[in-house]
Amino acid sequence: MNAEGFSLEIRKLQKIKGGSFTLSIPKKWVDKRGLKSSHQIVISEEEDGSLNLHPISSQQEYSPTATISLEEFSNLKALEYNVATYYIQGAGQIDIVSKDIIPAAKKRRIKLLRLVLPGIEVSDERSNRISFQVLINPGSFRLESLLSRTSTFSSDLQRDAVESLTKWNFPLAKEVIERSGEALRHYHLTIRQVALASSSRTIAREIGVRSCQECVTFALMARDLSRLVYHCSQIARHVLALEQQKRIDQTILNWIEELSEVAYRMQKDAVQSFLSRDMKLALRVFKSMRKVRESEKKLLREVMAKVEDTDAAVTLVLIGRNLRRIAGHSVAIADDGMNRTLRPGNARDRL
Repeated sequence: MNAEGFSLEIRKLQKIKGGSFTLSIPKKWVDKRGLKSSHQIVISEEEDGSLNLHPISSQQEYSPTATISLEEFSNLKALEYNVATYYIQGAGQIDIVSKDIIPAAKKRRIKLLRLVLPGIEVSDERSNRISFQVLINPGSFRLESLLSRTSTFSSDLQRDAVESLTKWNFPLAKEVIERSGEALRHYHLTIRQVALASSSRTIAREIGVRSCQECVTFALMARDLSRLVYHCSQIARHVLALEQQKRIDQTILNWIEELSEVAYRMQKDAVQSFLSRDMKLALRVFKSMRKVRESEKKLLREVMAKVEDTDAAVTLVLIGRNLRRIAGHSVAIADDGMNRTLRPGNARDRL
């Protein structure tokens, strides 16, 4: 038995007048979907040569409704996390209901989710209920475009975070932290698109996903990009922790800049290798990790030799550690690209 509950069976092709062929479809499958003799079905060919049948009526946007009971959550943070998760998983409507009147202060905070979840708006509000509607048309956002945009956010954040240290510009560090929130908005939307693509073949094709395997690599890529954004914001936070310290020795700053530049190039190459399926670029990213480790060691030696204040020394080491992790996640992105490109039987598997 397969996942649909049908027994595996072999059916013969029947040749008809004009040179075409017909193949009978199991009655149980037709009945389950409420199809009739005049119903239209889309036939699509997969990369492995198999065919898939898609009744047009089932190709409407995948947008289920999620209902959340306010009483189930002891704090609003947990509630907000659940709303965000339902959004990411592709819910078209999210209802938050309560047995009692929802206090105005709670409502105001819940409605702030509109600032972190793209395309979500309040569609209904009552004394004991708030309903969110997702207004985004999935077909309007291709996954490659979203990933490219998030990568641009991340690389710009990294450059500015390091510059805030080397130029001793603390307002810039604060701005980096604020801007990282916008990058995470793109991440939320990207993961939502991946979830929708996994649930609807029509949406998958509209946004540029060709197979289940590719859907997985897009999800991995989005996750790794989100980690880049996180570490960029962490660098900015560490810079702010140095605000009361004296200026940092220029030699240390030079090593941080060198380490950042290598990590920056790795991120650019990794993302490009994923988008263009360029395995040579991916291999270059892998090789660059050795230089990152060497630069981090040299930075550590300089910090230990020249920074007397323990807190400042620890903070500078953490900045170097975050840059190394950015490089590490760039390696992961390059690996995502390799997994997207290398498939058995694919002629492009060869360098």
